[in-house]
This record gives sequence, C-alpha cells and structure tokens, in this order.
Amino acid sequence: MSRSHIQRLHRLGSVRNAQKVLKQMEEYLHCFREGYDTVYYLSKLGRDMIGAKKQVKRSLQTRHTLMRNDFFFYIGCPSYWKNELKVTNEGKVMVIPDATFQKNQRYHFLEIDNTQTMAENRIKIERYKEFFATGLFQKQYRHFPTIHIVTINRSRMKRFTELCEGLPVQVYLYDDIK
Repeated sequence: MSRSHIQRLHRLGSVRNAQKVLKQMEEYLHCFREGYDTVYYLSKLGRDMIGAKKQVKRSLQTRHTLMRNDFFFYIGCPSYWKNELKVTNEGKVMVIPDATFQKNQRYHFLEIDNTQTMAENRIKIERYKEFFATGLFQKQYRHFPTIHIVTINRSRMKRFTELCEGLPVQVYLYDDIK
C-alpha cells in the first residue's frame, strides 16, 4: 500500500503523523518510491509477526495494485472485497475480475486497465458477455454485477464503453478517482 492508502485506511491524520507511525514500524516494513508516493510492504520480520505466508515484492503489478486500492477508497471501502476471485459456472471459470465487492447488497466486479492491450481487454469483455448470457448469476442473485472499469485515458474509456454495450458497466478515468 502507498503511504496515502495506509494513512486513509488507518485514519492517521496528517502526512507528518503517518510518516511518524511508519518510521516507528520500519523494521517490519520495506518501501520504495512509485511516482510521487512511497509504497510499503512487509519485511520477513513483519510477515513473521503477523503470520503472513504470502511474500509481496515490488513487481510490474505494483501500479495495478495501487490503482485497485485507489478504487477501493473511491467506492467507499466496502466491507466485502475480494481480489482476483474466480467466478465459475458449473466448474468452468467464466471470469476473474481484479476485485469482486458488494455495495448496497449488490455484487460488483472491478477491472483495472493499466497495461493490457485492447485485444486482451476485448477477449475479457467477451467472457463477461458469455457469462451474462447464461443468466445463471441473475437467476441466483436477481441481478448481474455492475462491471466497473478503471482506465488510463479518455480514448480507452470510449472503446470500453463501446465494447461493453449490453452489459451493466461504469467506466472511470483513473485521474478522476485517485
């Protein structure tokens, strides 16, 4: 998480106070700069302290993860939020949204478009359309999840809107939600 994410999540108040708290925890954390912010993740000592099994390191997915975190705060920090949850139909994986969450007792899917090509995005949208066409989710939950897509520029917003015609979708520009 970035310093600003930690600050918001734990209501640390000012930047100065957040920096002070993170400084006190430095033996349990590693950090690096990403753009204008600092990103923190657990060190081995920190993972051991809380019993975490998963080791997180800086990767090409870092920006993607930060964008997903920004949307989490933008949407109001829903209590039900699962990352990379496989959505199946009779054992067959239909889609794997970047996040699945509930808001107002309705399910929603999140897709973050950061570095994927539009060809890859088109394939994923087609899988959503296939899933929508089965009607199974709607039968069980009385609605199909709204697909929230966060993208990096206006031309991609327009292309996503066109690709998703017929699906419940909301497309956001990343700069508008962060």
